[in-house]
Amino acid sequence: MPENGQEKHPHIPGRQILDRIVLGGSDGVIECVAMTAALNGASIVPGTILIAGIAFALAGGVSMFFSNYLSRRSELDTLRIDVEREKMEIETEPEEEKAELEELLKKEGYVQKEVDTIMSRLTKDKEMWLRAQLMHELRVNIEDLETDPLSRSASAGVAFLLSALVAIAPYYWGIGGVPALAISALLSAFTLFALGSRAFTLRTFRVRTGLESAAVGVSAALVLYVIGVAISAL
Repeated sequence: MPENGQEKHPHIPGRQILDRIVLGGSDGVIECVAMTAALNGASIVPGTILIAGIAFALAGGVSMFFSNYLSRRSELDTLRIDVEREKMEIETEPEEEKAELEELLKKEGYVQKEVDTIMSRLTKDKEMWLRAQLMHELRVNIEDLETDPLSRSASAGVAFLLSALVAIAPYYWGIGGVPALAISALLSAFTLFALGSRAFTLRTFRVRTGLESAAVGVSAALVLYVIGVAISAL
């Protein structure tokens, strides 16, 4: 039995941050390996591919940061509006809100006696009632208002930048042609496997998901390489 109320199987800490890292990192490595593979296939010299890859990684990282930040700010603004509206409705239309929540609870499988007990408790505490209304009606948690959009956005942006730089490593070494493509694809596949399988959190390590992510990255590189070869032949 867990001691002092401690959960036996704790949840992953910083889940939202890890999700942003996986998203940003996966996007960065896939997009950069595909872009550099296309340039490689078009017979662009390694030095030029390196400069283009670095520029792409920096631009993509900044774009990933701001797009995530603006998106999260918009989500939080919408959540604040929802919270204020539900507060107003609980104050001005308590019977309608109560009936609505009762129906939602019944749809989730609670019987009438259980619903009556729950509603009796909730209606005595409007803050608790508000949380329940938001959770059951809108599927959101008021605690989400406390999240920091900067940390999540920065995680995604930095992950994009670092992962994208992995794909251009062979061009930094001055390698070009098929050898560069092979090394870039191998490094990218390894990075995608680590991100997709969540190798950094052993409790959620999934080999199949990692292999699928790696296959996507390698496939993208090969397809864009062929396209680059075709373009250079025109």
